[in-house]
Amino acid sequence: MGQTTEKRHIKFLQCGDIHLDTPYTGLSAEKSEERRRELRNSFSRMMQYVRDRGIDVVLMCGDIFDTVYATNTTAEVLIREFRNCPDAIFVIAPGSSDSYENNPIYNSGRLPQNCHVIMDEHLSRVDINELNVTVYGWGFRTPRMAENPLYDRHVDDISRINVVCGYADLDGRIGSEFCPISTDELKRFGADYYAFGSRHAAGNTERVGASFYTYCGSLECTGFDNPGIGGANLIIVDDKNGGISIDVRKLTFGHLTFHTEQIDVTGVNAYNEIINRISRLISEKKYGIETALRVEVTGDIDPRFIIPKNLDSEAFGLYSFDMIDKTLPLFGTEKLKRDMSVKGELFRNLLPRLESDDEEDRLVAARAFRVGLAALENRDIDF
Repeated sequence: MGQTTEKRHIKFLQCGDIHLDTPYTGLSAEKSEERRRELRNSFSRMMQYVRDRGIDVVLMCGDIFDTVYATNTTAEVLIREFRNCPDAIFVIAPGSSDSYENNPIYNSGRLPQNCHVIMDEHLSRVDINELNVTVYGWGFRTPRMAENPLYDRHVDDISRINVVCGYADLDGRIGSEFCPISTDELKRFGADYYAFGSRHAAGNTERVGASFYTYCGSLECTGFDNPGIGGANLIIVDDKNGGISIDVRKLTFGHLTFHTEQIDVTGVNAYNEIINRISRLISEKKYGIETALRVEVTGDIDPRFIIPKNLDSEAFGLYSFDMIDKTLPLFGTEKLKRDMSVKGELFRNLLPRLESDDEEDRLVAARAFRVGLAALENRDIDF
């Protein structure tokens, strides 16, 4: 790939878990499609950064998109952006969600020559001789990979800048099927930097022996189980006098954040008070149009008071709003405990489950009691 030069300042960009075309759970169909478009835009902004900042090597650590949901629009975006970055070298390590076999993009033959897709679960290498860099990596051929590609291996040439790019479960659970690797193996393998994907939350830059490793996290949040704003990593390697220094910086290309909050409404029996408490929370947290907010309403309330259905996100000035009722009908129930009618019997029978340590059991019992009480009182109830 050319002759070795004297370039000593090398810029890598590490990204992964982008999940282009992912179906966004917890959002309406319209909002979900809007998010997919915005995620493609964030990817394009990242690629513009690659061009503007003269990134030498882009390490793509798996799950760039979701194969099951991939569209031709996404394929065109990927191919166009790769072609528009002819001076950068892309090393793509397929992960669990974009595994190589039957992949509509990676094995299409349409990717430009500056893209290197690792299609083998065994350890592979991409030599970039003009930078004196070797990128090692592996690719998921199917959504599961129990093999450890670093087992009993070492870097081939310690005089080069050696980087590892892959989707991995570092020090994960026993029996992991997502490329289990231990930190001890990182130390033995001897690379200078390990760029990992598979964890949506970005990790700190960690040191193991003389090496560094980082999980870059998702480019953007993809749901309420993935709070924060997401991003990618800029890795600057300086090669001086036979030694190297590595600087890792967090980059942000998205804007939407997902947050889950809890509000205790114990004793509340008015809709306006719930709305006021949500509004105060939003104001205190400074949430706005770029916030997807889920509020879990908790606490003990009157058995006959029903938490209102989901409120309009526009009323709070948010991107989206979701409210989950986790309240229990236990406020002011002393009379029910002594009531000798069917109502009291229903309550006493369900009370052990309403006070259970298991949240799901408590919520099922709460719903059953509210429905039963409404039926006995000939009231309509709308969940």
